[in-house]
Formats: sequence, C-alpha cells, structure tokens
Amino acid sequence: MKIGPDDLVLDVGSGHSPNPRSDILCDRYIEDDTERGGAIRVDRPLIVADGHNLPFKDKAFDYVIASHIIEHMDDPERFCSELARVSKRGFIASPTELAEHMFYWSFHKWYVNKIGNKLILHPKVNVPNIFGELFDYLYEYNPWFARFQRSLPDMFWMEYEWDGKIDIEIRDRSPLNLEDPRALKRMVVPRESPITSLKRTATTIGDEFLPKKVKSLITNARRQKRSPARKVNLESILACPACGGDVKMLRDAAKCSACSRVYPIERGFPMMLLDQDMRNRPEDASTADRAVAASGGLLG
Repeated sequence: MKIGPDDLVLDVGSGHSPNPRSDILCDRYIEDDTERGGAIRVDRPLIVADGHNLPFKDKAFDYVIASHIIEHMDDPERFCSELARVSKRGFIASPTELAEHMFYWSFHKWYVNKIGNKLILHPKVNVPNIFGELFDYLYEYNPWFARFQRSLPDMFWMEYEWDGKIDIEIRDRSPLNLEDPRALKRMVVPRESPITSLKRTATTIGDEFLPKKVKSLITNARRQKRSPARKVNLESILACPACGGDVKMLRDAAKCSACSRVYPIERGFPMMLLDQDMRNRPEDASTADRAVAASGGLLG
C-alpha cells in the first residue's frame, strides 16, 4: 500500500484486525462478530457507521483501507462511491471468486474479481457448499497449503489500489474464462521473485515448527498500531451522514450544525448511523435457520 508517513488513514470495516497504519477505525457492528474472525479490536478512535453512508467530509482522508468488506455490502457501487468521496486514494481487498467457491463464506453477497484495473462483481445466488470446511482446515493446519496460496495471490486474494476513482462494474455472471488453456496457464504461473519465494518458504517452515506462543507473539507484534498514535480532531473530519453538514461533538452526542440531527455517543463511540437500529444485524433466512438448528428445532 502506497501510504505516506503523514497521510491520514481510515480503515473501513476494521473489525477484529485493523490495519496497523490506520488512524481512524470505522465499523457498523460492534457487538456482533458473526461475519468476522473475532471480537472487534478498538485501540484507536472508532466511528460506528454504515459503509453506504460514511459520516466523513469530502476528501477528509489521504488514504482509506477497505479490507475484506466489499463482498459483504448490499450495494458495492454505492460503497465504492463513498470510499472515493471521503478519501483521495485507497486499497480494497477481498477473496476472489475461486476462493469463495473453495472456502464458502455463506454470508458473503458477491463474487469479486479484478480484471485489468477494474473490479468486476456478480452476485452469489443459491450457491451450494461443496467442500464443507475442508479448505478452512487446510489453510489453518497445513502451512504448506497456505504457502501454495501465497505463490498465487491473484488467484485467491483480490487486491486493488486506486487513486482518484474506483473502476467497478456489476455483472450478472462470472467474467472468468476457465475453458481457455491460455487463460488457465496465466492464472497458475507463480508470481514470486526468488527473494520473495525464499522469504515465504522460511515463513512457512516457521509456521510448521515454531511453538504456538512464539507465533502468537510475532502475530501480535505485526498488529501493533503506529507509534506515536496520531491525535485527530473528529470535528475536522466528521460530517452528518444525512445532509453532509458539519458535526459538533458534545459530551454524549454528536450534533449536525446544519440539520440539527443528533447522533448518540455510547462507550466513547459516535454512533453515526441514519437509523440507530442499523447497529443490529438484520436477521436473514440463513441466520434464522442456524438459530433453529442450534435450538434443536425448538424455535421452529
């Protein structure tokens, strides 16, 4: 990521693993860990907001990170428009379509591919879970499978860095051509320099043989936020998500100076949502089915 030392950085959908370089965190669900890998991590200022209506001024940030969030969005085009509105540059990451088929995250709504320098998405609809959790276990417990994935990052993990605008297109079907031998050959050729290959192989050997405590210390060290932490005046970056007006920070609320709308501050988090009910994840059919299954059918 091309982030300057003085850049002000926003992390949208920061969840349980915010980027170490981010200055401001933004997430919608602070209590519900259903769609992330653990409890939310709050070690920097956190704004509770909806990615479709970000509560920040135009170009308030130099850089915005949106890692593994676009595939969750109801309207990814609107989401990308908001990212480009509040920041000058940024980075988007997600699983690729192939990774979605292998790992099967049932709560993801979109397949994401990068073709050239364009994001191309198409919806996930009635997709069967063919492999169960097989590939999750392979990735977690077989370092050499993870090493294989790292040798072909474009095949499994989509990374898109943008400057000024985000080129995105929604289609009704996959853009991948898996019948063309030439296209397949381009996909499977490793994309590593000799030095990178040696480094990643050394990391894999460490993952296989180092004690868990040592690996945990290394992981935590990588997650440390930048030091010293940057102090940010929230009034200088926040904007009313309803009208775009300036926001005044009060003791227990944030108030829009233009439309007088009031947003509560709870546990130190400005709740910058158009509707405060949005802080609770809507229950969909799959959520209801899981609840019934967990109760042994007693909820049905």
